[in-house]
Amino acid sequence: MSARALSRRGLLVGTAAATLPVFSIRAQAGQIRIGAILSASGGLAAFVPPIRAGIQLAIEEINAQGGVLDGQRLALVEADDQTNPQVGVQVATRLVQAENVPVIIGPMASGITIAVANAVTIPAGVPIISPSATAPAVSDLNDNDTVFRTAVPDGLQGAVLGRITKARGIDRVAVMAINNDYGRGLAGAFQRGFESHGGSITASQNFEADRPSYRAELQTLAGRGNPQALVLIGYPGSGGITILRNAVENAFFNRFILTDGMRDQSVVQAVGAQAMEGTFGTAPGSAATPERREAYVQAFRRMHPNLDPNAAFVSQAYDAVYVAALAMQKAGRADRAAIRAFLREVANPPGEVVGPGEWRKARELIATGRAIDYEGASGPVNFNEAGDAEGKIEVWAVREGRIVTVETVAS
Repeated sequence: MSARALSRRGLLVGTAAATLPVFSIRAQAGQIRIGAILSASGGLAAFVPPIRAGIQLAIEEINAQGGVLDGQRLALVEADDQTNPQVGVQVATRLVQAENVPVIIGPMASGITIAVANAVTIPAGVPIISPSATAPAVSDLNDNDTVFRTAVPDGLQGAVLGRITKARGIDRVAVMAINNDYGRGLAGAFQRGFESHGGSITASQNFEADRPSYRAELQTLAGRGNPQALVLIGYPGSGGITILRNAVENAFFNRFILTDGMRDQSVVQAVGAQAMEGTFGTAPGSAATPERREAYVQAFRRMHPNLDPNAAFVSQAYDAVYVAALAMQKAGRADRAAIRAFLREVANPPGEVVGPGEWRKARELIATGRAIDYEGASGPVNFNEAGDAEGKIEVWAVREGRIVTVETVAS
């Protein structure tokens, strides 16, 4: 690990606060509280239940295997940003100032992550670890090494999506992308990747969220350049489902290419399995070894049998908790500066590898002064100079009404 890299960058309980959507627990002796900003309502709400479950699983495993530092239990303070940057800043302020958390898991959306970082967490020196903020712009924050993410940035996702789209015999596409950092950034990455393989963008449109209809935009896109498919970059509850329904009902498009923000079974259910059959897309995937992935999957299913351990960003959320807790353990204290300073120490090689559920082993190695290298449920969590994790991209498809993983690729 270079000097330059260093210089650059339990469980949910309680009731809602009176004015802001923060869910907390009373501070107790022998307890370390960590924050989480999730989009429990708004456009990303469909993604939250399994992501929250992944966070809870990590906390439960850590607490059951000796806890953090001298046996203190981790406890979660969760806030709902309502998929809204302004609300995100409000709840982040509450977590940082009133709850005094040393680290925050999240936020989920890239635009909210950028807003929260600039307004709240960078000035306060609080590390945030997002499991799902994938916009390239996150890497460019002047963050004093406080912003990390366990999800793979969209530059890689866009390149992979462009390549596999052309490989499937699609030469011309129209693009609709939500008008925020995530949508614009991923649309640009896809266009560069698609055109580099000889594909053509017939027309593109940045759309605003939560419109009652997108028929006019879709009609314009469908009428330009004879596109073979629509590439949609958005969120289910912020216009994504409406766009797909409008496209199907008016026969503007009959083939769809989606990204991670739309990788949710609720989309198939809302639009219809027949209309969505053959749809494909990409998302940050798992680079974990089969043994480590299976250990995580089995533990998740024992604790949350009705939720999907393979849903988008769940393993990344699980891993975010682990690296935060390991940084505390390695530092010997649970303060903000210590967590920032030791995240790469526990996540990056060299060191003895520890995997999902191996908290007791990690504690013992740290106690004897040995270096550790966490390789998680999503794969090796190696933070680069910008705080981004390196990883792989999942290619998925809708087959017989279900979202299935087709392959996992590095480029």
